[in-house]
Amino acid sequence: MKVAIFAFEGVGHLNPQLALATKFLEKGHDVRFYLLSEKMEADIKKLPFDALDVHVTPECMKNASPVEYEDQDESDRKVNDLIICMLGAAWYSLPGELKDLKKFGADLILYDPFVVSAPIAAYVLNIPCVSTVTVPSVNHYTALAGRNGEEEYRLALEEIQESSTMQRFASLLKEKYNFDVLDKFIMLNNYLKTGLNICTGIKDFEPAMPEAVKEKYGDIDEKSVYVGPMLLTKEQGRVSSNPQANPEANRQSIDAPFPSEDLQKYKEQGKTIVYVSFGTVATNPHFWNYNPSPTKMFGAKSSGKVFCQAMWQRIFEAFGKNDKYVVVMATVAEDPDALKGFEI
Repeated sequence: MKVAIFAFEGVGHLNPQLALATKFLEKGHDVRFYLLSEKMEADIKKLPFDALDVHVTPECMKNASPVEYEDQDESDRKVNDLIICMLGAAWYSLPGELKDLKKFGADLILYDPFVVSAPIAAYVLNIPCVSTVTVPSVNHYTALAGRNGEEEYRLALEEIQESSTMQRFASLLKEKYNFDVLDKFIMLNNYLKTGLNICTGIKDFEPAMPEAVKEKYGDIDEKSVYVGPMLLTKEQGRVSSNPQANPEANRQSIDAPFPSEDLQKYKEQGKTIVYVSFGTVATNPHFWNYNPSPTKMFGAKSSGKVFCQAMWQRIFEAFGKNDKYVVVMATVAEDPDALKGFEI
């Protein structure tokens, strides 16, 4: 079997796909990754298999990147730049991807749901597809982040529909491929109703599907499968740095040894372990000091730095001075002054 994998170049998005690719390759299948830039090509090629290949569509992300906020149309200012960029990237990448998929003879398309071109390609070529969902659940919709309740959900979707740049790219795609992305998809959760969605999260964390989403996706959440974490060891090829966010990074703090033995001792002493993690989005170099309109930050009202430091302060005040608790901080930030002023 020949498996085409469409990746979004973020560590948390890519690692589960690397794990799946490894299993396919170990079973003798051919795997080809489709990338929107060269930024993680070298990391993928480190997997030790001859049947692994990489197809890159250079410059498409750059060509699709929106102009600066001050120069944007008023309708575009209401929509996150990543949403606009990923749709534009589909327009620029699809011709080459479709041509290569035919040449490769793909039997299956495995894709990150941030990528728009992959499910369109599956539809056009009539190839089975599977999306790898790496947010907490299938019903966590990134485009709706920061919104609360049906009225705000519908407003967010309307703003995407009314964006002049989104309309332009959607019209071009519909004319060429007879596929209406704004009618079929919730951006960044680009699920094809005839495909399968597998999620690395936990089913218990899944909220109800918003009615505004159900009108597009029906009961797709009930047909999705939760598979839990899919992660290689560092030696097997796990990616630990994100050149997209920080070209200078050698690793993320997630690679730091976990203090299991120390925590076990504290547990034996009857202490309660409080594990604190703010992930790799708010703490990454891009969002750490990022502070334009909330519409460009998935509803966040402050930079990652302001948000995290305020929460850390509250956590330390609640648990830090009580001997009953041991607080474990994970993925702090690459800013050397991230914890400046805190008593630890």
